[in-house]
Amino acid sequence: MDNDYKNGWRYIVWVGGNDNYYKNFKVAQMDFYRWVLKGYDDVFLTELNKDGTEEVLRNSEEYNFNGTTSN
Repeated sequence: MDNDYKNGWRYIVWVGGNDNYYKNFKVAQMDFYRWVLKGYDDVFLTELNKDGTEEVLRNSEEYNFNGTTSN
């Protein structure tokens, strides 16, 4: 089992290669949107899996910088 997962971390917000770890999805999602609204275009919200892998839940390319989903 991955140590980050074992320690309760479930979500990572990546901003230009820098990572911020969160235990709560809502807090992680707020941080993700905060960076996107500031104009950063290299932002990812990922979920840590028990086996140490990550799944991308959100990425800044999916959003316009006014916070709306792009089609």
